Amino acid sequence: MTPPFFDRARIGHNKGPALEGPSLLLTHAWKRAAAERRKPSGLVLRMQVARAREMGLAPADYFSIRAFCGRDPEAFAFTPEGLQLTLARRLAMPERVRDRLGRMRNVRLLCFAPPGEPPEPFCEELSEVAGVAFAASAPMPETVLPWSEARAAVRRLLDPGKLTGSAVLLVGRGALAEQMYAAANLATLLPPERLWGT
Repeated sequence: MTPPFFDRARIGHNKGPALEGPSLLLTHAWKRAAAERRKPSGLVLRMQVARAREMGLAPADYFSIRAFCGRDPEAFAFTPEGLQLTLARRLAMPERVRDRLGRMRNVRLLCFAPPGEPPEPFCEELSEVAGVAFAASAPMPETVLPWSEARAAVRRLLDPGKLTGSAVLLVGRGALAEQMYAAANLATLLPPERLWGT
């Protein structure tokens, strides 16, 4: 006789949860599987810590982002506030931001150009000021937009690199950054202080 938890659903069954409690064997199997899932091997853990450092993230941030997205992030998208830029005749960037950007490896850097700035020249100037190459730029909206327009604004930045939203970390702050993060289903929204330190 087969145990009840291996029974196939009969005709008319909606495949919902069983009304009777689970067996002790099934409960034990689920607990064991959950415990096994929580314990990565030492090698995997070391590789993930190395990847977090390579991306310039604290390991705790990297692990939480990975757990939330279910994948390794591929890119950072920065708002002007996220890069802590001073917009004047010539861009200025804090030294600590420039140093951290210079240490990031194997991750694409994307940026939103401030409203009114043409994206391509801004991207070139930003790459020069930062000392690292930014892969793409798109215009930053001026204000909070309708949901579909906010999503389209982010997709203009991600589509040239064929990036999915869940592979991109947005660095910025404010209502507009929050809306763009949610509308485009990005991996996470990091406040600049969290990435660069204060």
